[in-house]
Amino acid sequence: MSRDELDRPKRRRTETVERLLDAAFETFAEIGFAAASVEDICRRGGFTRGAFYSSFTTKDELFGALFARETARNLALAEERLAGIESEADPVSAAVKRCLSTFRADRTWVLVHTEYALYATRHPEAAAALRRHAEELHRRLTALIETASARAGIRLTLPANRLARIVLALHDGVVIREVLGGGAVPSAGDRAASDLERTALLLLLRSATTARDPARAPSTDD
Repeated sequence: MSRDELDRPKRRRTETVERLLDAAFETFAEIGFAAASVEDICRRGGFTRGAFYSSFTTKDELFGALFARETARNLALAEERLAGIESEADPVSAAVKRCLSTFRADRTWVLVHTEYALYATRHPEAAAALRRHAEELHRRLTALIETASARAGIRLTLPANRLARIVLALHDGVVIREVLGGGAVPSAGDRAASDLERTALLLLLRSATTARDPARAPSTDD
């Protein structure tokens, strides 16, 4: 038996899991985690219940896999966009500009995550699992901040792990505010939220870092 034939079942399983995660994301975004059933997810993805339970034992386990996938994707994209930041005249402003589109792109995920967090407040096991997932995200974002700041020659004025928590809280807060604010013209709302997040991130990072050249003090409008 060839290597390709041996690997085929593994590839099929991986493809099934990815399609289940895609279907779960869309379903949770549309009707929420608590309201969504396994049948809803399978119907959207074109699977049987057997296909679901061959990959996940519970809906909560599926959410854990979805959390890991979405956060890994966002962190990888942010890391990619921060490449070469050390060559920028103003690394802080460049970091915000480069990463803001990543933050904006994952707003649907923030809503799905927030809805699950509300569900977890009434289900201790879900809350414990969510804390584990959140700590892993926090650990990875802390490492990204430490690496990017060291590469750019920027000194942090507070611990990287604390800065990571503030960045996550700020981002999630802006997304929730945007949703609650509504707005008759979505594109205008998007611009307002984007401007708010950009300004807030710039102010946060300016106060949390010391520039390479102290004589240069760029404004938040750079």
